[in-house]
Amino acid sequence: MDTEKLMSNLEIQLSELETLQSMFYNPGEIKVEDPITLFEIRSFIDKSSDLLPSEIDLTINLDIDSSKFQLLIDLSHEYPEVAPSIFVRNEKLNRTQSGQLNKDIKEYMESLERGEPCIFSAICWLQENASKYVELSIEVKESDNKIEEPPRRLWIYSHHIYSKFKRKEILNQASNFNLNGFCLPGKPGIICVEGKTSDCNDWWQLIRSMPWKRIFCKVTEEFNGEEDFLKFNKFEEIGFQNNSSRGTHMDVGELSKYLNQHNCSYIFKDLFGVEAKLSGG
Repeated sequence: MDTEKLMSNLEIQLSELETLQSMFYNPGEIKVEDPITLFEIRSFIDKSSDLLPSEIDLTINLDIDSSKFQLLIDLSHEYPEVAPSIFVRNEKLNRTQSGQLNKDIKEYMESLERGEPCIFSAICWLQENASKYVELSIEVKESDNKIEEPPRRLWIYSHHIYSKFKRKEILNQASNFNLNGFCLPGKPGIICVEGKTSDCNDWWQLIRSMPWKRIFCKVTEEFNGEEDFLKFNKFEEIGFQNNSSRGTHMDVGELSKYLNQHNCSYIFKDLFGVEAKLSGG
């Protein structure tokens, strides 16, 4: 994207944000996750800084039919030429309902004409459709006597993982589904999750429902009867970045060491197409 187009997009984003802030002015209704981002954008637009600004991450809290909804929104530099990343949270929704809601709002956003601000359209859509997804009756808890599921491990490859809200949601949902593993943000982005098969599948359904440039499950490992199949004892975000200008590219050497520490260095070739090189000592 050329600088002129980038500036135009950023000006539209700031204008839309100001409009939203005038509409949702009560404390806590709208929050920019990192206010410094707005300073970076304004400095870039008025040419007092030539550093590429961060992307806008904001949260909008809505009370719809006495139920609280959170919209987590990420505006890439290409917005409004591309759809914004939007993820909806609501504590009353079970996994299936949450997955369906996020799938439907994603499809709606992608159906809109590009080039125009559309966050308010997302808000209106949610206000009109939220009640369809809310579970009105008490959710029946799953039986504690159900057959124990075998574990599974998913290796996810993304073109990049920069968005703070996506990174936060990856962590939150891994916790919700009792999964272990890791997320390595940057370019490319790598995620590994392991746990019960249905939990891995439900987590993956939610995460891939968010707008991504490119994300896919590269390797699925099924339980093979080994007692030590599981490799991780928690889910964490790890940070291995090289010394590039913005520090956003993965340090594959450090990732290789991390995988080796968790007895899964064998996966390196499947992820990157080359054998890992580990230094001695």
